[in-house]
Amino acid sequence: MGLIPWGNMKREIGDFWDNMPFVFGRGGPRVDVYQTEEEIIVKAEIPGVSKKDLKVFIDENTLRLSGQTKKDEHYKDENMFRSERAFGSFSRTIPLPAAVKSDEAQAEYKEGILSIKVPKVEPTKLKGRQVDIN
Repeated sequence: MGLIPWGNMKREIGDFWDNMPFVFGRGGPRVDVYQTEEEIIVKAEIPGVSKKDLKVFIDENTLRLSGQTKKDEHYKDENMFRSERAFGSFSRTIPLPAAVKSDEAQAEYKEGILSIKVPKVEPTKLKGRQVDIN
């Protein structure tokens, strides 16, 4: 047995972060990332966020989602019976499994799901050659 019970500490820290009032938990919105022969598809659960409050940035191998959930204007704290939803900004950076053509990315937001499709860069054929040794 070690001097510090690391397992307990790790669990306590995890519980601490899980119970923080972040909009989407520890890592931002939950996502699925998958690929076909031609493209990479990312689907993110982002319920309750207006399309105008979402931003998507993509480069050759990374996708960044950011946005903000807003409290309904007609809610007043003194009238609140229960409040479990979190409000505020979020951001998540997702590494992509292959290089993509970022200028051809397409995004659609429907029923709380953000779907992003982006074509892959065609793999280059590396040309090898024999190197003479002097």
